[in-house]
Amino acid sequence: MKKLILEITSHSGDGTVTHRSIETFPATIGRGYHNDVILGDPHISPQHLRIDYNGSDFIIAELGSENGLTLNDKHFKATETHLKSGDAVRIGRTEIRVFDPFHPVAATQALAKQDPVVAWLSRSVNIWLSFTVAIGSYLGWTYLEVWDEELSNSLVRAGIMSALGILIWALIWGVAGKLVRHKSRYRSHVALASLAVTAFVAAGMLEYYVDFLSNENTVADVFAGGINLFIIGALLYYALTLATDLSQRKKRMWAGFFAGGLLMAFVGMATLNKDKFQQAPDYAARLEPYFASLAPAESLDTFMAGNAQTFDEDLFTAPKTENK
Repeated sequence: MKKLILEITSHSGDGTVTHRSIETFPATIGRGYHNDVILGDPHISPQHLRIDYNGSDFIIAELGSENGLTLNDKHFKATETHLKSGDAVRIGRTEIRVFDPFHPVAATQALAKQDPVVAWLSRSVNIWLSFTVAIGSYLGWTYLEVWDEELSNSLVRAGIMSALGILIWALIWGVAGKLVRHKSRYRSHVALASLAVTAFVAAGMLEYYVDFLSNENTVADVFAGGINLFIIGALLYYALTLATDLSQRKKRMWAGFFAGGLLMAFVGMATLNKDKFQQAPDYAARLEPYFASLAPAESLDTFMAGNAQTFDEDLFTAPKTENK
């Protein structure tokens, strides 16, 4: 038994595709209910065309419709003609492609492996764990930074601001994902932003120690710039992964572009504010970082013995002046 497959693209323009099979010939197509294939396109005649099989070939015939038809993007002028597998017929605003059941199809595409980071962000326990750790780390950072007596108020403000920042970031990207991929993945964006906050806090602490150990602000600034650039780039890359269908190359390009732009903006603002009075001291350059006090201390005798030349009394003896 000969069979023909019709691939019908809807006239509404929404890209909807349906498949119908024809096994009995001749078969008519039109808007009327007496046809073998009924189409709702208002630009199609009640009985628009007929498809027949003569034992070796398929034959398409136009049945005097008002708007005619096109075959492979060419206006159909003849009464009937041969129809080959893969031909495209347009009647009204509906496109119909005809296929033999054994018509070759495109090669199967391999399923893309899910990114392990995206998989981790999707687990509920990880979402709330990362959110809790982010708030806790930011509160700890605030505790070490506060120099006034209003510690409790500062901690409350820090907790509220960090939580709102994470939730608002996730909301913005969730809306973007809903518009682009029809999936908000809001909770995954919460986890992603929480990881970024924790990473920024850790980077800030490391910057202080690099500054303290190197005794050179430039070294700490370069270190902080590099690690913050990486964190911002990773944050934007995975935000784009969750919210869009962009290729890896484009995601890397846009993430790098925006991360570099944000970092340059921060550096510019820091440069402009460099000469302004800072109420909170920059203790990385003046005092040892908090956890440095936990390191084993050196005894005074050992320190003096190792630096005997520095404290040589001859170096501090005032020169004698001659009496005139």
